[in-house]
Amino acid sequence: MIQDQSQSSFGLQPNVAAGLASLFTWAGGLVILLGKPPQQWVRFVAVQAIVMSVLCMVAFIAITIISSMLAVMHLGILSLVLWFAQMLIGLAYFIAWIICTVKAFQGSAQRIPFAADLADRWVPKSAAL
Repeated sequence: MIQDQSQSSFGLQPNVAAGLASLFTWAGGLVILLGKPPQQWVRFVAVQAIVMSVLCMVAFIAITIISSMLAVMHLGILSLVLWFAQMLIGLAYFIAWIICTVKAFQGSAQRIPFAADLADRWVPKSAAL
């Protein structure tokens, strides 16, 4: 069965598939990737959504562990600094997520510096618009 190039995963338009992949972060990216979209930029958006959410989760877990260790050592003021850093990471992720989702629904891919470099390992660099 040959899939129409104007359609993407699950019969969706490519911009809708990419937008949903970005909107629902790692879960949406995974579902869209499992649908095997024919457009490389849709795959790029899906992989970048997965990478961004995993990086954010790893950063949150690492900061929480380090902050807990500092609190146990009675260095609570340093854990407060780490809490502030965690809030900044969360804000940066939220802003990047909004930008990527809007751009994907508009039909293009927004490259987020570190996440895009990791996503390029699975999707060729020329795939991003």
